[in-house]
Amino acid sequence: MGAVDVDRPLVGGLAVGRPQLVGCHLERAQLVRADLDGTVLERAELVRGRLDRGAVAVTGRRRRLHPRLAVGMLTVAMGVASAAVAFLLAGQGFFAFALNPGWLAGLAVLFFVTEGLTVHVRVRRGAHGINVSEIPMVGGLLAFDPVTVIVVRALAGGAGILVLRRQRGQKLAFNVALLAVQASVGGLVFHTIAPRALGTTVHGLDPRDWLATYAAMISADVVAAVLLTAVIAVHDDPGEWRRLPAALRSTWVVVVTTTVAMISFLAVVEARWALALVGIVIVVLFLAYRAYVALGDGNAEVEQLYAFTRALDGARGIDELVEVVLDQARDVLRAGTAELVVAHGTELRHTRLDGLSGRVTATLGRDDDWLRPALLGSPVLRPEEAGGEAMAVPVAFGGTRGVLVVTDSLADAGGFSEAKLRLFEALANHAGAALGRADLVDRLRREATEKEHLALHDTLSGLPNRRYFHELLDAELATAREQGTGVAVLVLDLDRFKEINDALGHETGDALLREVGERLRGHLDGRGRVARLGGDEFAVLLATDGTAEAALAVAAQVAEVVERPILLGPLTLAARASVGVASAPLHGDDSQTLTRHADVAMYAAKDSNGLRLYDSELDTNSPERLALIADLRRAVERRELEVAYQPKVDPRTGQVVGAEALARWRHPERGPIPPDVFIPLAEHSGLVWPLTLHVLELALRRRADWARAGHDLHVAVNLSPNSLLDAALPELVARLLAETGNPAHALTLEITESTILADPAGSRATLDRLHALGVQLSIDDFGTGYSSLGRLRELPIHEVKIDKSFVQRMAVDHRDRAVVRSAVQLGHALDMRVVAEGVEDADTYAYLADEGCDVVQGYLLSRPLPPEEFSSWMNARSRNVTHTYG
Repeated sequence: MGAVDVDRPLVGGLAVGRPQLVGCHLERAQLVRADLDGTVLERAELVRGRLDRGAVAVTGRRRRLHPRLAVGMLTVAMGVASAAVAFLLAGQGFFAFALNPGWLAGLAVLFFVTEGLTVHVRVRRGAHGINVSEIPMVGGLLAFDPVTVIVVRALAGGAGILVLRRQRGQKLAFNVALLAVQASVGGLVFHTIAPRALGTTVHGLDPRDWLATYAAMISADVVAAVLLTAVIAVHDDPGEWRRLPAALRSTWVVVVTTTVAMISFLAVVEARWALALVGIVIVVLFLAYRAYVALGDGNAEVEQLYAFTRALDGARGIDELVEVVLDQARDVLRAGTAELVVAHGTELRHTRLDGLSGRVTATLGRDDDWLRPALLGSPVLRPEEAGGEAMAVPVAFGGTRGVLVVTDSLADAGGFSEAKLRLFEALANHAGAALGRADLVDRLRREATEKEHLALHDTLSGLPNRRYFHELLDAELATAREQGTGVAVLVLDLDRFKEINDALGHETGDALLREVGERLRGHLDGRGRVARLGGDEFAVLLATDGTAEAALAVAAQVAEVVERPILLGPLTLAARASVGVASAPLHGDDSQTLTRHADVAMYAAKDSNGLRLYDSELDTNSPERLALIADLRRAVERRELEVAYQPKVDPRTGQVVGAEALARWRHPERGPIPPDVFIPLAEHSGLVWPLTLHVLELALRRRADWARAGHDLHVAVNLSPNSLLDAALPELVARLLAETGNPAHALTLEITESTILADPAGSRATLDRLHALGVQLSIDDFGTGYSSLGRLRELPIHEVKIDKSFVQRMAVDHRDRAVVRSAVQLGHALDMRVVAEGVEDADTYAYLADEGCDVVQGYLLSRPLPPEEFSSWMNARSRNVTHTYG
């Protein structure tokens, strides 16, 4: 067989690796097939590789003679050896120049006839021949010179093989040479043990003659078995040598036939008429034994059918099972080759098995018209004259249409027949069921593998996802700990990626992400692993020496690779990446910590030069902070936060006109938590909205209590930055006003300038709906944002609140006084109330009153007070001041 590198066979719709031919090409070749009887060489049509020069085929890494040439060389060697023995014996005087033509013709006829009367005892894929050719051979050794026996057996026996067995070509030459070798070995051994003078008349046989005859026939049989094993190993099955002992064990049959032959010889010598009786006995025994062997072969076929089904059991992949099916089919049906032919579109794909080459998968360019009935469901028995003896039966598995084919029946098996075709159909049914199960198992395995791959990889880029990245990182950290090295984690985020998506479309954005992933993978080239964590965020895993400098050097290279111009069709994009770096063991020794620290550094890199090494000072998400967020969440859910109230006073009259509701949190273990600590936590963790609603509800209920006590006050509540983006806000406010019995104008909602600027259109719609309810709206921290006069004029705002950073320095800084004066005048010009916060001294209070500020609040009047204390403070002040605010 040629140098064929087989990948995987084709089964059903699976992909098939095509043969890779090394210095050779596919061609048809007629090779030989030998059986252990020494008389049968059968044709096998194999796909083989042939070198363009010489006859040495390459198989793997070994070189071997081509089987056809090897058999030819063996045949020539056998012929030369036989001739050498004949000349040797002739030189020693064992050759008669004058022979009785009648006796010589009789011997030739016996050799001619007996070569066609053979019973084969099966030995796995071979057979040991039992025929009556031993009778003329024994007679020849006892009555003729050895040279004559060699020549007559080779010529007459070869003629019998040619005529009766219809062998041709190389197989005929081999069998003729084998007959000559057997006769040479038999003659040499016989005349070495019991030499006879030429012309001696034989009247009886002594023990020495018996010994010589047995030794000659057994030696000839052993030599034939070895030579036949050699030729089978050359062109069919290199493992045939393992079965040589089984073939040699049947040598006892030779002893039986030799004994019969010697008895027959003595009968002829003593009374020639007795030959007829001996012949009758021989024929009867021969026919009886052949019937016995045929019965045994039938039982063997049943046993092999059971063995076939047992061989198909077990959890195998379909590729391995195909090979088992073909191997078993060859053995059971005594065929030279077996194939599984699968319809794949308009092509027929062949998975072929023969003993010499193993398994070869190829699409053969040959006419397969004879297979069409089998592909359509009808078995086919092709005779020898129609293109070579073969059988084909349909086989179906897993929705795949296929055909099992066997070719080149061994001659000892009697050729393919209708009975064997039915047996083949039974085999195909079992094979189809087994292949169907294996195909289903393989499909489930492939689906499981695909699902596992999808679970561990990003579908867009094909890179490992976050989960798989952490698994890889944990494994790399374990290796680094054992070897005393380090690991670096890089987290990359593409800057302004949202702008690319919005301007050029998501398809362009996806193409950019794929290109970045490929660039990173190509740059690392096996030195690290790349993953896509999600969105436009990538991560890189690298083995380092453990120093931060090494990690930063690689990070700089990675950033440079990403920022090279990217061509996407007609577009040239310049991506910029922010890269955060964390190095183990310096910044952590587990995957979660390292990735989080690299992520923290990446966000810090966005505010710097695009590259940042992790620093603990950058990490606001400390364990203590995360624990505080969890505690805040529980406090909000349990409504444990309280509300304090800071009075708001008309500076011209001193009358209390309202109060600002401020959230307060007393931690059960840490005590009071300042608002500037827990409010940012609430905004970061998504708790600010439920916190706002909690404060709004408590403030409205408290305001209703004040009204029932005779204090008609306003209450102000701060809205979170995202509150105006919630379309449900007006409905919630209206519901709370109704539930608490407060008029809408008694509620003031304070909104920062930045809140409005985040989404002017969305904010305006919500403000309009709140204004329609009658709720008062206030701009908080006025003067610190970027509100334009035009926007202030257009919005339904009732109040501006001057930021305390201007108010607190009015007394000592003329510029802050100018800002406050301008703000008061601007607010009044726009028909808005003006509120000043942060009033902490009498001079500031007096100045604001003189400038016409409508409302003031600050520590000069009172700090934020709990509800009960606020009521007491208000009652005490009301006794001294009487004013109506409206």
